[in-house]
Amino acid sequence: MEYEKCSEGKGKPEMDQSKISLDNIITKMTDDPNTFSSYFCSLECVKRKNHTEIIRNSDIEKSYYYQIIKGNRIPSRNKVLRLCIGAGLSTKETSHALILNGDSPLYLRRKRDRILAYVIEKGLTVTEANLLLDEQGEEML
Repeated sequence: MEYEKCSEGKGKPEMDQSKISLDNIITKMTDDPNTFSSYFCSLECVKRKNHTEIIRNSDIEKSYYYQIIKGNRIPSRNKVLRLCIGAGLSTKETSHALILNGDSPLYLRRKRDRILAYVIEKGLTVTEANLLLDEQGEEML
C-alpha cells in the first residue's frame, strides 16, 4: 500500500544549520511509505494542522518530534499514542499507525486500550487521557 509521502527529496538530507526548520526536516524524511512517520505525515488531519500545534497537543519535546518525523527515532507505543491523540486521528488510523511502528493495535479487550479508544473517539487531550488512565489505575501515557 502506497501512502503520500511528506518527503520530496531523496537520499541523505542536507542540513545547513542556519536554515533548519521543522518543515525542512519533515520534507527530508525517509522515503519508505510503510513507516510510522510516512503514514503519519500522509494523513489529511495531520497535513491540516500546524506541526507546532501537534507538538503542543501531544506533549512531546520538539526535538524528539523532529527525530520521529524524520525517521531517525522509533517512538515507543505511548509516544505514537500521544502523537495520534494530539493530531486528532481516528481509532482506525491510530491502530494502523501502531502496527506500522511495530506495536500492537488498540485491542478493546484490554482495559487501557478501551480507555484510549474512548479518549480518541471523544477527541480528548493527552492530559485528559492521562487523568482517565490514572483514575482507572492504568499506566499513563
